Amino acid sequence: MTHDLPLMDLLTEEMQNPGEAEWWDEHEKSADAIVVCFRIPAGRMLLTYWNGQLHKVIYQTPEESEEAAAQRNAYLFAHYGQGHDWTEVVDNGFGKTYFRSDDQLFALWSYAMDYTTVGTKAFLEGVGI
Repeated sequence: MTHDLPLMDLLTEEMQNPGEAEWWDEHEKSADAIVVCFRIPAGRMLLTYWNGQLHKVIYQTPEESEEAAAQRNAYLFAHYGQGHDWTEVVDNGFGKTYFRSDDQLFALWSYAMDYTTVGTKAFLEGVGI
């Protein structure tokens, strides 16, 4: 259920634990980043810590309908938007990329896999997706 998804606080140094940790590893593009995968009731969450702070969250929580996916994304965008609007900037046929109106965060919704990613623009520009 959408409202049961754990919501994270980006740019915090404290390790957040939304569920049972399954694995952790270095980020494939940066030795300064670590990815921790958690099992949650709706699927999996991957948290990426870079330079000691949480910079990216991937929700691998596919829904059974487009309506449910839209509700989940609205819930996530409202939390991570913190009162800011989101603007769709790219639809590449695999997913859509959004930037938050204050240009501090990005979001990516892979409609092919129904995964939603939220992260800092600093991470996007410094490391990549």
